Amino acid sequence: MRESGAIAARESISDAKEFPPAGRAAILLAAVLTSIDSFIVNVSLPSIQSSLGADTVESQFVISGYSIVYALLLVFSGRSGDRYGRRRVLVLGTLGFTAASLFCGVAASMEILIAARVFQGAFAALLLPQVMSTIQAALKEPAKTRLLSYYAAIGGLSAAVGRLLGGVIVWADLGGLGWRLIFLINLPLGVVAALGIRAWVPETRADDPDSTDIGGTLLFGAAILGLLIPLSVGRQAGWPAWAWALCVGSAAAFVALRFYESRIEISGRAPLIPPSLLAISTMWRGLLVLGSGFLVFGGYLFAFALAMQEGNSMSALESGMSMAPMALGQFLSAMRAPQIIKRYGIRSIQIGGLAQATGIAAIMLPVVLFWPYLEFYHVAAGMFLIGIGNGLYVPSTYRTILSTIPDHKIGLGSGLITTVQQSALAVGVAALGAVFMGISASASMGTGFLGVGTIFLAVALSYTVLGARVADRRGRTEGLGARI
Repeated sequence: MRESGAIAARESISDAKEFPPAGRAAILLAAVLTSIDSFIVNVSLPSIQSSLGADTVESQFVISGYSIVYALLLVFSGRSGDRYGRRRVLVLGTLGFTAASLFCGVAASMEILIAARVFQGAFAALLLPQVMSTIQAALKEPAKTRLLSYYAAIGGLSAAVGRLLGGVIVWADLGGLGWRLIFLINLPLGVVAALGIRAWVPETRADDPDSTDIGGTLLFGAAILGLLIPLSVGRQAGWPAWAWALCVGSAAAFVALRFYESRIEISGRAPLIPPSLLAISTMWRGLLVLGSGFLVFGGYLFAFALAMQEGNSMSALESGMSMAPMALGQFLSAMRAPQIIKRYGIRSIQIGGLAQATGIAAIMLPVVLFWPYLEFYHVAAGMFLIGIGNGLYVPSTYRTILSTIPDHKIGLGSGLITTVQQSALAVGVAALGAVFMGISASASMGTGFLGVGTIFLAVALSYTVLGARVADRRGRTEGLGARI
């Protein structure tokens, strides 16, 4: 079984021309567009909800619709680039994402916006795997490491810029466009990126690409949707029989997926979720940490934006400013993570959990004291600490998981990690969104936010106690250090 979604054992580069700086800038611009879009929408949700006359349940699908489609198609898209040519797929993904942004920006109803966001997620999944694969296939050292470093830094910078930019755009209301400009701004940038990629990025593909696990993708999608829909609308609908039937169907789909993926792997093909990897104790423990972390984080961001703007009367600008310290902390922490992990090893997960727990407690306290007159500076320190925790526990868990995977399965493992992350984000918005709305309906949005914060705090504290158990005791330090 081969590595998928990254550089394969053998590569062909159809264009012999150089990969110039303009081409490198173009693929990074495409990556920036999709990364910023993941964060810019959170701050803008209350304005979108008010403008389109939507409720909180529909607002959930603006985020989760994007995330779940992204998760489902990520591995499929990586293998499509291997087979059909990464530049070709990258241009298609960039243009599709740009077109979907246009439909988001002109959406006249929440239903149209959700549909456009689903297409945005699909094209983002088509685009992003090709960026890293192209860098690895088309460049040599030291240019490869330099560009990969720029690519890695995009996540933290996009989080900071996206949240702040979303607040500024909604607050400025340029041309009376309001929140619509957060999507329309992608149009010129997306066209420039696509033209630059077509002109200056060499075509690469794998000589012997892995097959695509369409059956596994469909089963996984059915299982996640069967869980996502009742979590999102079940409470508001009074938990009718169809909601429970979907939950049962989701469980059945997960069981069927387990048997189907085993058959795929035994046959020698590359499954979406390889059972042999899940049999590695460090793998499933690490995925449990990442999955629970992204689940509570996705739900927390959703509840924070709504609570601060609708319940606490912060402006979109103030809400964006309150989130910016978290992104800054995550970026700074991620930059120092290799040195910290080298010194403390697997205990970096515990340090990250402690920072997160301290941060969420530092936010919950002023909510208790000052609600509903909270200012953005009341939560700045807590947000910064949450960012510090994210920047430590996420890369530490990545390295711990990947250190236990055989080299020829690294690509499959990386795809599985990303699939779990994005699925957890979508489920987190639905599950913790339901908690937030349920408590807020009978109390206040401040109390609802405290309920979500308590769950976040419990998960972060579990990392401080159990984080060191993610890796096997045997060779724990050696395995971790091998990939730093």
